Amino acid sequence: MSIRLYLAPLLLLAAAPVQAASPRPAPDQTESLQLACDAINVAGQLDHAILKDLEPAHSLDAAAVVLERHKVKFNRTHNVMMLSNAPSAMVREIFRLPQGEPIVLPNGEDTTICVPRPSADSI
Repeated sequence: MSIRLYLAPLLLLAAAPVQAASPRPAPDQTESLQLACDAINVAGQLDHAILKDLEPAHSLDAAAVVLERHKVKFNRTHNVMMLSNAPSAMVREIFRLPQGEPIVLPNGEDTTICVPRPSADSI
């Protein structure tokens, strides 16, 4: 799956918290998701030009190169990201991504680029 296809709905989320991205779905259409991930944290939101340049970045290292090219300061960490009230369709898409594919997520007023780590029970 191309990150371009996957990120299209997430580009809208980068400017606002998940709950504000669309009208609130019915309770049975949302999930809470916890992702253990290797991450890049950026203070503030990324503009659309940077998000567009991130589309072909299919690894955390490639995303770091894009941010460096745009002179965006960031730090690399190991995080646990919580997506509360995430639309079920988004959660399904995240689990369908190829191993190592970065996900751009809002993190309060900041931005996190997350690559989910395999869990202990991954095959």
